[in-house]
Amino acid sequence: GAGAAGAAPKGSRRLSAYFPSRGVVAESPRRAAALKLALFAFFVVTRALHPLLIDASKVDGKILYAKNTPVVMNKCMTVLLMNTLAFCYGGLDGLRLCWQPRCLAVFGLIGAVYALGDFLEMQSMSKLSGGVYQVLLQTKLLITALMCWWLKGSRQSSLQWHVLFAMFLAMSAFVLVDMGSEGGGGVGALPLFGVVCVMLKVAVSCYCAVLSEKYLKAFSDMPLFAKISGLSTTWALASLMLCLADPRVAAEGFFAHWSPATGCVMASFVVKTCSTMYLLQALDSLQKNIGEALAVIVIYVAQVAMAGFNESFELSVFLLAVLVVALVKAYLISPKAASGKKDAPKRAAATKMQVVSLNSDSKQGVENGGVTTMVAEVHGVMPPGVFYGMLGGVYPVCGKPH
Repeated sequence: GAGAAGAAPKGSRRLSAYFPSRGVVAESPRRAAALKLALFAFFVVTRALHPLLIDASKVDGKILYAKNTPVVMNKCMTVLLMNTLAFCYGGLDGLRLCWQPRCLAVFGLIGAVYALGDFLEMQSMSKLSGGVYQVLLQTKLLITALMCWWLKGSRQSSLQWHVLFAMFLAMSAFVLVDMGSEGGGGVGALPLFGVVCVMLKVAVSCYCAVLSEKYLKAFSDMPLFAKISGLSTTWALASLMLCLADPRVAAEGFFAHWSPATGCVMASFVVKTCSTMYLLQALDSLQKNIGEALAVIVIYVAQVAMAGFNESFELSVFLLAVLVVALVKAYLISPKAASGKKDAPKRAAATKMQVVSLNSDSKQGVENGGVTTMVAEVHGVMPPGVFYGMLGGVYPVCGKPH
């Protein structure tokens, strides 16, 4: 007979929607764990390189190009890349998977909300210094844990909550001490609009991360390239609309002040998006935010080690960085909370019965205060609480079968 519709030809390569693939997880759990660790390390490195590339694209400390233009181009490149992969591994059928209504409806909506998060990030960065922004951003650890509990039912143990809170304090102290060592002047007076924007950005980012993780794992029958394509399509459209509303773009043009460094920023966005989606599917949204926290420390180490930056080694900052790493390790090895779902009590085996004969005695009615009783002789099996009458009807029964 004909093969299943959409089945891949025998011997053809298939791009796994998982990293590591489920075959590797089944064959070698240790290798799968090593691959997940490598993915996490790659994610941390890419997250650390991304802001460094943005700094490299500045001219005299300022971003001359319109800030949303690399975001738009990165999403367009991501859609093109994912559709190319779909065509290489599935031909026209693979392309249809990227544009199926179910994919666009689920992941497209998440992409539109991601675009809102990018807009809020740009608004907050225009009002706050980078250090203050990073301090407020560390609330993602706690907010993500709360959203995982609310949206997915994933609970944290008491120990994990304490470790997360300690991690939040340690990361905030790390950023504040690092700001002080650079003469940044500390937090100072915070503009209310900037604080509101960054907190909304954090809420949107955490919400999208939890939703992405949930649906990336739920739609396991859908290839990952189709999911990322659907996510990036509406993300690109929404970002383009926000970008065209920028007066600078209307006055100077979309690609004004672009340079090779800006192209590197765009490529970094593409790598960051793909690595984030793989990480959310392989691990979870909370570990994603832990990776972002570690990326801040990697940036500090890189700036101290590289001669091009004016960052000097500070023992207090270094010790706080070590503390954050230790807290991450403590969180990862801490026992998880027991499932909140209690096992339903086991029901007694259903006594099912069918009436054979009914005997009514009027004397029993007098003895029982006027209540007429009936004795039923039964056999067979029936749901508890009902019995078949002699003519086939179902009647409720009071009392216990004897």
